[in-house]
Amino acid sequence: MGDIRDVMHDHTAREIQNIYSGYEGWASSSVPVGNGNDTIVTLERQNGGHRDVVNVLVTYARTAPAVFPGDRAAKKRAADGTLLRQEYAILVPKNADVSAVPAGVKIHFMHSFVYEGDELVWVKKPVRRTEATPQKAEV
Repeated sequence: MGDIRDVMHDHTAREIQNIYSGYEGWASSSVPVGNGNDTIVTLERQNGGHRDVVNVLVTYARTAPAVFPGDRAAKKRAADGTLLRQEYAILVPKNADVSAVPAGVKIHFMHSFVYEGDELVWVKKPVRRTEATPQKAEV
């Protein structure tokens, strides 16, 4: 049986793919951050002669961190020496406190996880209920 963290990361990976689609050229890689379930997903694409890079912090914490991991001020260069167009984003469960997120960081909310009070809840799709097909009358 799989680990619950694997299931959580699978759902959030799908959500990131919905936001940054592979059809638009985004390729991703991820790296765990700290001791918890937090992860930084790095997405890259070639777009019109430029390389776009987005670092997405995925956190399941009730309160989003005030400091984005890594050095946001440093301008990074590609292997050919051109500057990268760098963006930062955070993916948090719905109803999480994002008041401390630094300016310039995009905020995306998860559709699969939500905070109800202080409890993290997995939101499942509702089961489609259909009426039972009527049985044929016996002749």
